[in-house]
Amino acid sequence: MIPCRASLGQRLKSVRLKLGISQRQFALALETAPNHIYQIERDHCIPGAKLLRGMREKFGIDINWLLSGEDDYVATTLRQQELNSLIRQFQRADPSARAMLLQTASFTAAASR
Repeated sequence: MIPCRASLGQRLKSVRLKLGISQRQFALALETAPNHIYQIERDHCIPGAKLLRGMREKFGIDINWLLSGEDDYVATTLRQQELNSLIRQFQRADPSARAMLLQTASFTAAASR
């Protein structure tokens, strides 16, 4: 976790980098201009309520931590969100669909080595 003395912009940049995405990708996901993210990360402006809500909903960013530097920050990465979605889908699938998903995952993993 970034120390509390870090600025809002520094905290936001640290989260974005942990997510492994560019300012442009982050901005597109939040439906804002890349320059807006740049300005926030440089502490030239602060994000509005709509942008903060998007950060929380799309990236799992702890808004209290982002704004104040206080509380524990638990990063919810894009991979974790995707994995959670995959697990939910797997749990809802019938046994034959689960077998097919497992075969597909094994095949994909082997092919990517």
